[in-house]
Amino acid sequence: MELLPLWKGESFNQYNPHGKETRWCPNGTKLRKKIEKSRPGDKSLVASTISLAKRKSALLVELKRARVAFRAIHRGAGFRTGSRTIVACLIPPSVLLSNSAPYLIFVDGDEKAQAVCLGVMNSLPFDWQARCFVERNINFFILEGLIVPQFNAKDYLEVAMAAARLSAVDHRFYDFAQAVGVEVGPLNNPERQRLRVEIDALVARAWELTSNELELMFQSFTTDAVPQNYRNELLARLEELT
Repeated sequence: MELLPLWKGESFNQYNPHGKETRWCPNGTKLRKKIEKSRPGDKSLVASTISLAKRKSALLVELKRARVAFRAIHRGAGFRTGSRTIVACLIPPSVLLSNSAPYLIFVDGDEKAQAVCLGVMNSLPFDWQARCFVERNINFFILEGLIVPQFNAKDYLEVAMAAARLSAVDHRFYDFAQAVGVEVGPLNNPERQRLRVEIDALVARAWELTSNELELMFQSFTTDAVPQNYRNELLARLEELT
């Protein structure tokens, strides 16, 4: 019988689908019935405006492609170390996800929308916003209440391309990379940092943040979580953009 990998929140980090703590589940009718939910998104804010049929159709699309998932992180450990509150990642196709790794369903939007979503969720400004509200775990209720930046068309594409390139780490994401128009493969650390800085700077500019406001955000993170050289690069890039 075919076995499918099951990932937990510990199985990935931001832009890092390493797959640790993988368990294996037999594929069959019982499993398909469980993952093809009968009423997806029923408790979502969009349930009142998007029909059940459309939500179910969107779910089936997600199950066939790479998905955007996030970790349900307990506030205590993360806030003691100043590490990230939001940890989102693109999960390879045909990977099952446990309750500690909820995923998003895109009723409208293609792979570029997935990439922009990843970029925003993993950005420093968005993380700072989330930690103002998270008490214990990040969940859909909190996530839906957070504000997202409004990009112009050019910046939207820039964020999509950067986040997609960060996510397309190997052959598992070939279809996703082709859809967005980025290369596939590992990146060296300087390039990874450059792309992340670019996303953070574009998010900060979309929210019309100043350098002083970024400095205030930095106080919520240790230098282990956000190194000083990253802070310096982000401040310099925001200055260039503004």
